[in-house]
Amino acid sequence: MVKKVLMILVAIFIVLASLGVYGVYRFFNPFGELVSKEKSDSYFYSRDGEGIIFSPMGNWFSLGKHEMNVDLETFQVLGRDYAKDQEHAYFKSKIIDFGVDVPSFNVKAGYVPMDKNHVYILIDNYYYISDSGKGFEILEDADPNTYEQLNYDFAKDKKFIFRNNKKFNEVDHESFEIVNNQFCKDKNGVYYYEYQQPLHKIEAKVSHVVDLTSYCVRDDEFVYIHVNKIDLDIKDAIVRIPFQDADQIYFYNDNSIVRIDDKIYFKGEILEEANVSTFEEIGYGYVKDDNFVFFQGQIVEGADPHTFKYNDKNYTFTDKNHTYEAGVAVKK
Repeated sequence: MVKKVLMILVAIFIVLASLGVYGVYRFFNPFGELVSKEKSDSYFYSRDGEGIIFSPMGNWFSLGKHEMNVDLETFQVLGRDYAKDQEHAYFKSKIIDFGVDVPSFNVKAGYVPMDKNHVYILIDNYYYISDSGKGFEILEDADPNTYEQLNYDFAKDKKFIFRNNKKFNEVDHESFEIVNNQFCKDKNGVYYYEYQQPLHKIEAKVSHVVDLTSYCVRDDEFVYIHVNKIDLDIKDAIVRIPFQDADQIYFYNDNSIVRIDDKIYFKGEILEEANVSTFEEIGYGYVKDDNFVFFQGQIVEGADPHTFKYNDKNYTFTDKNHTYEAGVAVKK
């Protein structure tokens, strides 16, 4: 009885403490509403509504706040870290003193600044809290009227493909397309790409290639998967797996596991012992069928698949005999 009362008192204390912390936060919170919650989580009206405050993600406790001297009537948010009024363009809380054309200044994809004359590259993310330094450069030869950011790595305009803010001449401009987060293509081939790494051409048929997930593609014969293995060269890390029926390709929540036709693959290698008809995902690297439990593609020795489960109350994996950690029985 005493233990139950103590537990109730502790729970009440935690609730009251939480409310107290929240009350203190609200009392000292310098912000009003976000100026544009659709475009940025960092530009706020002041509490009296007569000023603008920049605070990264509103985390003024840890990341600070910066009161801005702006023309409130013409102030508008352009992207997460960009804004302007009738006189100035701003990066975070600082005036961009780079000779930009303010009336035409805009931001594409939320993070690519440009005006009628140029596309700009941010080269110093801490420019806004520095009294010196150069925050931006012009992206040479980029046409702001036709510039399009395709994804974080690639962009294009009417003449050029750009990769990581540099002209990129290794692909065909007219036919170049992003397939997904790891593959792109042009009329000459399909390529795997990683940030700041050379393109790697794969043997897929260009006319038939389609994306299956953000990291995997197929053509009319093979599934192509990039497997994350530290000891593999990039050319060996692209696994090509044949398939018969495109409708029988299924990806599990664990990106390392895929079912293709009547086989289960882990990081591109067949799980020979897996029974596809009873195969199921448990989570956190564990899967099972009616015969075995697997962890990271390896059979968990001694585990009973019929009772093996994840316990979300104490975050453990158990069967009728043991508790398991990283695929190993640690206690009964």
